[in-house]
Amino acid sequence: MEANGYVAALDIGTSEIKLVVGELLGGTLNILAEGCAPSAGVKRGAVVDIDKTVQAIKQAVEHAETSLGDQIRSVYVAIEGEHIQIAPCHGIASVKREDQEITDADVMEVINSAQVMRLPDEMSVIDVIPSSFTVDQQTGVVDPRGMLGYRLEMHGKMVTGSKTILHSIRRSIERAGLHLEGFILGNLALGMSAASVDEIDLGIGLVDVGHEKTTVSVFYRGDLVYSYILPVGGDHMTRDLVYKLNCKYQDAKVAKEEYGLALEEMADGTEGFSYTNINGEVAFEPQSEISYVLEARIEEMFTLMLNKVQKVGVPMLNGGYLLCGGAAALPGIQELATRIMGQKTRLYQPSSIGVRHPKYATAVGVLKYVLMSDHHVSKSQLEKPEVRYETLNTKQEPTDTHVGENEYETDQESKKGFSRLMEKLFGV
Repeated sequence: MEANGYVAALDIGTSEIKLVVGELLGGTLNILAEGCAPSAGVKRGAVVDIDKTVQAIKQAVEHAETSLGDQIRSVYVAIEGEHIQIAPCHGIASVKREDQEITDADVMEVINSAQVMRLPDEMSVIDVIPSSFTVDQQTGVVDPRGMLGYRLEMHGKMVTGSKTILHSIRRSIERAGLHLEGFILGNLALGMSAASVDEIDLGIGLVDVGHEKTTVSVFYRGDLVYSYILPVGGDHMTRDLVYKLNCKYQDAKVAKEEYGLALEEMADGTEGFSYTNINGEVAFEPQSEISYVLEARIEEMFTLMLNKVQKVGVPMLNGGYLLCGGAAALPGIQELATRIMGQKTRLYQPSSIGVRHPKYATAVGVLKYVLMSDHHVSKSQLEKPEVRYETLNTKQEPTDTHVGENEYETDQESKKGFSRLMEKLFGV
């Protein structure tokens, strides 16, 4: 966290780099500045050109610093993508004090002990998110601090990611002149900040429609239980129009953003897009035809997601669905999603002035997650550098992440209370 009390959150997207700076005043998030720059060095959440990514980060930072009137020195970074994996984990530690009273140090030791496990060679631990504790024989403990015991256990989730991708992101941030405070799981932070406690408890699907991918995350009984990445996003909608209109990519992008609708029936019969096709001929495309192409792609996308969600095992998403992401700003997409999903769907966009656009949802989610959790210490300072990881040459489907059925079928009340406690303690 910055010395003067504000926090900066960075979202490194394929289309744009978003930076949001804010502070917490009286329990309310106050956005102080935002910065945005075109991203040319990122593909589907992975840095493919460090130099271009560094320049984009610098542009976003300079934009935000102009509004902030101060220098931004450190950032929290939203991490997501096909390389992210989430799995159950378990840690065990002995209580060190002679009087056997459990302290913060014991809690951190048992969290760190969960990281000593077998991992694929190319993977690295990003975070450990506790769910509940066991003190000796007492299970379902929310806060073990102050209790007496000899043996402390922790049940939770481990978030891992590609060493190569994480290194490239870290290197890009450092070369941009920033200190990396820590990685925050983007869909977890976004879900916890965008949805209410009741929605997360009853079940809700968070759909983040990005440039090259769409991420659907299912929250149920106060926990993230499933995450799936569909390799289709706003870029595919634009490219569909490139073939339909026989035009340049930039012209298709203008057609989508200025005339496109997610529902053909909403189109105005008198509206249309005039352009010059690749043959040099002046052409005109009605809004209805543009919207027809977009609706077909979006309908396919939502149908694929619905099929995945229905196989998760969650009885019912009573909270419905939340839409966010830059491509979710397309008019009519909320109505089309409701029609396909068969449940209420609403568009989420941050309410603060300057970031009232779905594309800022992840950055604001990370910002709110960090500030509301009183996350004053960076993850790098909490982690023990001497921890060693065993490796195992195994492969796991990166785009389809089940957290595990047992993770949300037991100790539910403890998990909800403890997740809030750990946010206060360590921001996890």
